[in-house]
Amino acid sequence: MENTEGYIEEREGDLEYDRMMEYEQGQEGDHEHDPHGEHGGAADNGLDQMTGTFNNVAQGLSGHYRSIMLAYWQEIISSIEHDDHEFKVHQLPLARIKKVMKADEDVKMISAEAPILFAKGCDIFITELSMRAWIHAEEHKRRTLQRSDIASALQRSDMFDFLIDIVPREEATLPPGARSRQNQSAAAAAAAAAMYMGEEEEEYLQESLEEGHHMEGGVPGVIPTHPLQEQMGMFQQE
Repeated sequence: MENTEGYIEEREGDLEYDRMMEYEQGQEGDHEHDPHGEHGGAADNGLDQMTGTFNNVAQGLSGHYRSIMLAYWQEIISSIEHDDHEFKVHQLPLARIKKVMKADEDVKMISAEAPILFAKGCDIFITELSMRAWIHAEEHKRRTLQRSDIASALQRSDMFDFLIDIVPREEATLPPGARSRQNQSAAAAAAAAAMYMGEEEEEYLQESLEEGHHMEGGVPGVIPTHPLQEQMGMFQQE
């Protein structure tokens, strides 16, 4: 009798396990073949249907400008995943990035790949912010980017809230006269800072030369990118 009960319990356990496996396999099959699933939708409709990390890449934009930003991010992701990257040349100088990283007292050592990743991240960040500022200037029928364009672009997405102390939102609504006086004050402050940064810049140039960076455009370690207008034209054609 005991053997019979044990056999029944064991058999029931096997059946329960089989049902669980069939359910999991069915879920995986539905996920793979559902064209509107998380991955299927992204593949069919591009980043416009993506969720998670990339669901806010075009936050604050609409219409044609939203399509431009989505095309830019799709190009960036495709390049990162599939292109062969040359790690000896970078868009931004690694010596300066290392110096900024070392400014943190908690940083004792820096791995070789950390500045490379930071350089790529900064390149993407600067390009996206420039594109958003360009979009704001285009909407106001202007061809010259102003500081107010950057401030206005930051307001359209909460991703840039961490920059509020660097570019206050009040600058987006400053009258032209006040903005002109502010630019003059900023220029004077920059000139004064340059006097104190002379030795630091010289040290930075020497570090860049020692690392073997290429000299182009008079700035060590900086590889000029295509002008922003050319990049925007490329995404518009797509």
